[in-house]
Amino acid sequence: MKKIFYALIATLFLVGCDNSDDLSEIFQNKTWKLTFFQEGRERNIAKDGYNIRFYESSFTANTPSGAAIVGNWQADNKSRTLQCTNVRVGDGSIANDTTATKMKLFLEKASSYNGDANWLQIRQLDNVYMQFHNR
Repeated sequence: MKKIFYALIATLFLVGCDNSDDLSEIFQNKTWKLTFFQEGRERNIAKDGYNIRFYESSFTANTPSGAAIVGNWQADNKSRTLQCTNVRVGDGSIANDTTATKMKLFLEKASSYNGDANWLQIRQLDNVYMQFHNR
């Protein structure tokens, strides 16, 4: 009987753990590789070399040319809102890089997120988002 009780408790604990709502598991100290942009029905696959890393309250997005887009972020795991502030080019230039320019605009207009420890969407609207996967 004791074994059944412990098995039941362990099962309830595992079912109750949902990493999709764990901000530190999703965002902090993890490098995400940009996979694609979704804009309505149009999906644009991203070239290799674009990634983003979130820290406690800041982020750095890197481009293949060595430019960096930096800023601050805050999210709420209950409403899944995401806000990026003070988004700017920290190093290098993104003037001739359409993917980096689009990435910067998406971060400036971010309103929510979706995902878990393996994939992340930074959303402007339901059908307008950037998708990343864990590197």
